[in-house]
Amino acid sequence: MKRVLTRENVVRLLLLVALGGTLYKGFMKTPEAASWLRPRDFFNGLVNDGENTAIMKERHRDVLEATDKAVRVRLSELRSGVYKPAKGSLVDEESLTRAIRKDQATRERAVDDEVRAWEKLERARRLEAAHWRMGLGCAEAGEGGKP
Repeated sequence: MKRVLTRENVVRLLLLVALGGTLYKGFMKTPEAASWLRPRDFFNGLVNDGENTAIMKERHRDVLEATDKAVRVRLSELRSGVYKPAKGSLVDEESLTRAIRKDQATRERAVDDEVRAWEKLERARRLEAAHWRMGLGCAEAGEGGKP
């Protein structure tokens, strides 16, 4: 008589169960499944991600502003004669001026990033308030009808 419960069959069964669990967890992370089957967790994740992104971008902007202030103070100290760089130092008036220009561009980009992060958070909150669900089909692209 042939044994059904062999070591190989048990390993195969465990692998199939693990594969099924992996497929289920992966499917539940897609917006198509999560927005329908676990909407509370889906929207909590969207809003939480939006909040974290906005906070991170705000902190990044704060650090850039503090860096810019420090460089500006160093430049004013250099110009007034309070700070004298050591011989061979890479810090001079030209390098501090370049740093300020670079900081300005970086800060402007950081402000844009922060605005986009807050927009992302608001978009997630609007989707949650509207009880949005993602469909399984693809919507038509473009403004016009079919050609």
